[in-house]
Amino acid sequence: MSNTSLTADVPVARTRPDFTHVSDVMLYDIARHTASLLIAELIARSDAATGESDRERWEARLRLVDEQVAALNPADRAGLIAQNEAWDDESHALRDRA
Repeated sequence: MSNTSLTADVPVARTRPDFTHVSDVMLYDIARHTASLLIAELIARSDAATGESDRERWEARLRLVDEQVAALNPADRAGLIAQNEAWDDESHALRDRA
């Protein structure tokens, strides 16, 4: 799992999904979907940026998420869950801040 620096404050604690009975293949798909939601939010932030430095910040975060997606290991169940939770936290924090 890669290091994740949130671009927004961590949201209030939410109930985490129980992935006990979810296959590794489905868990990988869930993580990719969560990344897609975050990517969409980052693209929207980049498009709405008023200054070049702000736009560059969002685009840098977008590149990092792309790298994290490419580094996902479908055989690392714990890593998939942890990365999915980090992306989900960031996505919710960004939407809550909007």
